[in-house]
Amino acid sequence: MNKNNCRVLLVTSDPDFGQRWVAELQPLADNDAEAPVALDFQHTHADGLTGYLACGETQVVVLDDAGTQAEDVAAVRGLLRGQRAEIDCVLLTGADTPGVDEFECVISRAESNYGVVYRTLRRILLERISTPFADALREYVYAAKDSWHTPGHSSGDSLSGSPWIADFYRFMGEHIFNTDLSVSVKMLDSLMDPISVIRQAQQSAARTFGATHSYFVTNGTSTSNKIVLQHLLRAGDRVIVDRNCHKSVHHAMIMSGALPVYLESSVNQRYGIYGPVPQSEIFSAIDANPGARLLVLTSCTYDGLRYDLKPIIERAHAAGLFVLIDEAWYAHGRFHPQLRPTALECGADFVTQSTHKMLSAFSQASMIHVGDFSWRKQTMDDAGGAEFDAAGFREDINMHTSTSPQYGMIASLDVARKQMSIEGYSVLSRTLAFADEIRRHVDDATVFRSLGADDLCGEVLAADGIRLDPTKVTIDVGCAGVSAPAAQARLFTEFGIQVEKNTHNTLSFLVTIGTTESKVLRLKQALRRLSEDAQNNTFAEPELAKNTGQSLPALSSIDALPRSAYFARGEKLAWVGEGREALIGRIACDEVVPYPPGIPLLVPGQRITAEILDAIIAFTSERKDLEMHGVRSVGQEPALRVLTLAEAAVAESELRSLLA
Repeated sequence: MNKNNCRVLLVTSDPDFGQRWVAELQPLADNDAEAPVALDFQHTHADGLTGYLACGETQVVVLDDAGTQAEDVAAVRGLLRGQRAEIDCVLLTGADTPGVDEFECVISRAESNYGVVYRTLRRILLERISTPFADALREYVYAAKDSWHTPGHSSGDSLSGSPWIADFYRFMGEHIFNTDLSVSVKMLDSLMDPISVIRQAQQSAARTFGATHSYFVTNGTSTSNKIVLQHLLRAGDRVIVDRNCHKSVHHAMIMSGALPVYLESSVNQRYGIYGPVPQSEIFSAIDANPGARLLVLTSCTYDGLRYDLKPIIERAHAAGLFVLIDEAWYAHGRFHPQLRPTALECGADFVTQSTHKMLSAFSQASMIHVGDFSWRKQTMDDAGGAEFDAAGFREDINMHTSTSPQYGMIASLDVARKQMSIEGYSVLSRTLAFADEIRRHVDDATVFRSLGADDLCGEVLAADGIRLDPTKVTIDVGCAGVSAPAAQARLFTEFGIQVEKNTHNTLSFLVTIGTTESKVLRLKQALRRLSEDAQNNTFAEPELAKNTGQSLPALSSIDALPRSAYFARGEKLAWVGEGREALIGRIACDEVVPYPPGIPLLVPGQRITAEILDAIIAFTSERKDLEMHGVRSVGQEPALRVLTLAEAAVAESELRSLLA
């Protein structure tokens, strides 16, 4: 059986010791027939470490501190963690050295039994690449136990023998069904109270992603955000939040009874792209809201724009705010130096990630990562709630978690974690190279343009240190007079290519660890063909679409708690005819969101202005390619649900009392 090769690298200033160390350990590895991986032992001086770290096979680094100052050992460890945060770092020492808890393991330099050394190094590597839950699931399936429990399809038996739906069974494959099991199977643990294999898998995830605690979520980052906000917020708490956050955050405001303090997103009207909030506005909101409980930001955005998070999080912590960063689009960030630092590395308290968006997990598979809360430990005593309340957080998770989770989804989280732990650097190096190849092709071989951070941000964010995740490739086709919706349609129908999204003049492509050379080649050929048609004026729609995207109206005041507005009976008013004037000045009960881009024009409790209403009307009547969430109807006419005048008076009084 061919084994994957994993390098164990000794970094030492004593080459004679390094040679002896390798000479003792390599034969043990070569003769270990039971090891699932082939261990390759090598040694180098600290000056050669960088080159070894650039090779994905390097999986364990052992630092020899003999003859080396403590600060030099720390510097080498910092270099290692800066380039390859996911791999194991072991200290080889002859002393009871302070700070050894920063290493995965400590081995005595004087250890004469090299069999012990070998088994120790093999153990820490095998722990990292183990998938405790996925292994247990596979073991149970292969045991072929008779099912006398839920689900009703009984490992697919209800489908496989049916003349009507056996085709679906064959299409999906047997393991989709025989891994769809029940909490009755005790050896598979419980997602609601994990004590064995799920717990072990989550602990491995925490180590891999750099968290203090990690939790698996099987209904997406939408639910992950709601769990975190439910844990942190109580009725009346102020939350400083980007208006451009995911709608699940707005939903959590309704559920918790919190009061949002909305930050206005930057808007690039040229490309119809909504970006980060200017740093100065975040700082101003923190300063203007003493006693606020939480800051919520999205990094990176749908279009790949990343905040310079460290100064923002430090400012929030200094003011006593918790910080939640929605990293739904950035689960891969920790595994390549070009993409770091991540939100956790910048000090975020909670991070939510859609593992399925960029990594090898099933759709809906997500994780919540918890930081170390060190800032609270430094400023508060235990009585003040400085420690993370793991038991309370578990109850919040359980309130949103199905008692019948999808076990295949949990296994996919376990496996996705393993992949990034062992080959994340390698697969992301390939992915980033593909993204660069696509950009160079667009700029050198077509009439289109690939857009960078400066193009997407504009002057308002010029000094904020915003960076672009290179895996999100945005292409300006409008510069060649091409309508992006028309280009998207042609890519799909003629070339079999489905893009991530489009604006009126841009196409967005998601380059993931699943991107292949063949896919890149076909995309390049398709873009070249579209470019040629644009140059020859033979494009299906040669003119840039007349629709240049509706502008985002300015925020208006929040005059009722979102929870009070949403749960009010309200009344529905249509805007046709004279109804438009009747709606202006009223307080909205629902969140009104055109999707894409998914940024709310109204949230519950917000005052309706003429500008906002006109934008809603324009989106609804002019953009047939959009979904309009939150619009109601009266008869056949579109309408909005608003507070009655009596309800509004009560809600405004409630809010004034809260703010007093």
